[in-house]
Amino acid sequence: MIVKIIAIAMAGAILNVIVRQHKSEFSFAVAIATGIVIFSLIKDDVLSVISLTKDYIESLGLETKYIATLFKIIAVAYLTQYGASICEDVGEKSIAMKVELAGRLTIIIMTAPIIFAVINLIMGILP
Repeated sequence: MIVKIIAIAMAGAILNVIVRQHKSEFSFAVAIATGIVIFSLIKDDVLSVISLTKDYIESLGLETKYIATLFKIIAVAYLTQYGASICEDVGEKSIAMKVELAGRLTIIIMTAPIIFAVINLIMGILP
């Protein structure tokens, strides 16, 4: 699988260089399309791991909402990095920085319920 992904990435990079020489405004589209193809290749494997983890957590009798939130946070982090990288590739570093800031703030917002749950747990343990 990884060999196929690397081959697609290399083809996308070469195509991007060629497109950038002739029509630089379309180079971001090549980068986005390459990323979409790569993500589509690994989508089923990622969903399988998420399902397996969810089933395991449920078999232990634990709440899955925190694990689901954790997977969402990881997804936000990866998507934020991908979006920022695309912006940097087309020369928009200031927009990339704003994408990264928005991603960080989104992660902080998403972690708030987990932080509160940990605080409540600690407060319940303390005398």
